[in-house]
Amino acid sequence: MAGQDRRFGARDAMSALPAGTARFEDLAQAGMLSTRTLFSYWRQTSRDGIPLQRHEIDPAALRDILPFLLLGDIETEPFRVLFRLVGTGVADFSRQDFSGKYLDELVYSARDSISWADCYRYVHDERIGVIGVNDLHFADDRITSYEFAILPLARGADPAGSFIAIEAYDNFDRLSIPDLEPVARRP
Repeated sequence: MAGQDRRFGARDAMSALPAGTARFEDLAQAGMLSTRTLFSYWRQTSRDGIPLQRHEIDPAALRDILPFLLLGDIETEPFRVLFRLVGTGVADFSRQDFSGKYLDELVYSARDSISWADCYRYVHDERIGVIGVNDLHFADDRITSYEFAILPLARGADPAGSFIAIEAYDNFDRLSIPDLEPVARRP
């Protein structure tokens, strides 16, 4: 069928852009230096519009932002997101390291405003990155936010079967981390 590749999801059925996000197509969209650094690297290393494979990423080129990166795979049948590597900064803010866990094994709705599953589905289906702002809800009703981006990486023949993502805490007060609800694992 035209416009479809059953191995990687239907391309005719466009995914809806998740609330709180935009297609990440221009460096000027990023407000945080760390997000701009990742986007520049991703754009410069893409070949003929196809991004790197996850194993081709050069950690030395991203040294300054490594603590804020997430790497993983997007599985299509059934749709699941596997976090292969979670940076130490992300683990601190989440109050747990969820490397090796699937997104659907985590509970984050008490603290995050973003539907992460919708973001990853959009990135995979549309083969384009997203950028957005996640509002974090504290137990005492305070709200703060951080910028994030999810960019597709190739995996095998799937041009968006993996991802690199960043949670840009550039302006976040690290002393408030203990006040955040932790990301929890489903029982």
